[in-house]
Amino acid sequence: MSIEACIAHAIRSDLDIIEALPEVQEVPVEDLEPYVEHYVVQVQENLRNVILAQGEPYLRSSDAAGLCATCLEAGIVLPPAMLLRMCQTIMQLQSLDARFILDTEEGKSLYYVKMAVG
Repeated sequence: MSIEACIAHAIRSDLDIIEALPEVQEVPVEDLEPYVEHYVVQVQENLRNVILAQGEPYLRSSDAAGLCATCLEAGIVLPPAMLLRMCQTIMQLQSLDARFILDTEEGKSLYYVKMAVG
């Protein structure tokens, strides 16, 4: 799975907007969607840049804590426990050979996954 897809999945499954961005509770309803969308896109871009620039040794060794620390040091502003969960998800997904198939009507994502069982 590409690093971009891993990051997108980690954001979708592990990012808690209220915890990461508490001021969102004060944003007017009509401004909420673009505000949150801008934030999520920025987090995704920042994670991608840090991981591509500095994350390869951590990805190779499956060191989620090291990747998390590197992201924090690089200025990714997320609660550390949340960022660690995201890094763990990225680690789990980056070793899979998976392709996105579709989103179901229930809002779940369907992937084709190829794995070896030993």
